[in-house]
Amino acid sequence: MQLTEAGELLYQYAEKIFELVSDANEKMRDFKKLMRGTLQIGATKNYARYIMPSLLSEFQRRYPRIKVILDEGNSEDMAKSVLEKKNELALISQLNLDRKIKSLFFSTVEFVLVASPEHRFSQRKSISLRELNGESVILREKGSGSRAAVLRKFQEYGIWPSVIMEASSLDFIVGYVKQNKGVSFMFEPDIKEELEKGTLKVISLEEGNIIFFTDLIYHSEKSLSPPSEAFLKMVKELKKELVPPLP
Repeated sequence: MQLTEAGELLYQYAEKIFELVSDANEKMRDFKKLMRGTLQIGATKNYARYIMPSLLSEFQRRYPRIKVILDEGNSEDMAKSVLEKKNELALISQLNLDRKIKSLFFSTVEFVLVASPEHRFSQRKSISLRELNGESVILREKGSGSRAAVLRKFQEYGIWPSVIMEASSLDFIVGYVKQNKGVSFMFEPDIKEELEKGTLKVISLEEGNIIFFTDLIYHSEKSLSPPSEAFLKMVKELKKELVPPLP
């Protein structure tokens, strides 16, 4: 049957109406799904402190009925928690991940070399990274993304420092560096007070600071819950606006 020109026009309008109704119904279903539920998400301690508050604040502004459970640990532990399906999402420092884990690039993070004002490096305008060869260095614990980034940098430059201590406690590392027992790489906002008081000093590196990537990860073989899907979508939209500037 051949439609008249008027009939063809009416048919096109009807199609558009059905599409709009279908789209509206889908959006209403999604909205109802986000009227309740839980967002189970992990993050490293640094990211939980500096990045997650702005992200989760925006998420709860959009979805006030969704309960949020934030888990904290080092990058390796958080990646494992996603793989084992304890957390649906996690914000971690970039690692070599299991093939079952998918990642979304989020931001870059910068770590600086820190020493006591009494350390010989503190009397210099800058040093070469290679001068850390044989130097007493304090590292974060195994599984830490920042530790992995520092060790990659050492390997790149053929540096073999004397790792005298590994610790998961930032307070412990700060205290040890203050006592001039060694140097360490730290996230500058973590030591703002110490830098202002002059009890620690940032050492300028000729090769530049340690820069590594932050990823939002999720399990590739598990369907995300509506709250997790909404959070992932929000991060894709807003990550440039919500990430704090590098120190």
